[in-house]
Amino acid sequence: MENLKKYISEINDYPKKGIVFKDINPIYKEPDIWKQLMEPLEKLIIKIEPDYIAGIESRGFITASALAFKYELGFISIRKPNKLPGKVIGLNYKLEYGEDRLEIQSELISNNKRILVIDDLLATGGTASTAGKLISLCGAKLIGYGFLIELSDLKGRDKLDSEVFIESALKY
Repeated sequence: MENLKKYISEINDYPKKGIVFKDINPIYKEPDIWKQLMEPLEKLIIKIEPDYIAGIESRGFITASALAFKYELGFISIRKPNKLPGKVIGLNYKLEYGEDRLEIQSELISNNKRILVIDDLLATGGTASTAGKLISLCGAKLIGYGFLIELSDLKGRDKLDSEVFIESALKY
């Protein structure tokens, strides 16, 4: 997996000064490379057998929807505020460079359904842990998290539920 890091661009001071942004967009134009990066997440899906895959806006949608389609699972979007119709629940949270909010359409999730949350990047853990809390508030069972990239030095994994599966394809 380490050989895949050469396909990930690093952009300094984006989205704000002091942040080194890991840009995975170059991988999406290389299907063979993207497939290799997805393999650990595919193994996780086979192992834990979720009912649904939830993707976090926006880059998490790409990976989560591709995996949901491939494994014939339902896809649930977790979005930024005011982008979902119907009955929505949301939570505010802090991220490494500010504050934000995530929302989910609560009526789309049946009680006790097993859900895997997917995102492109695990940094400080604020976004992912908030997504997991939303899943639980809807009455579903969070069974794991999957990420393409994990920034280990930021210790985001420590903010996630230690009783669920956590898989990251690449770690920095």
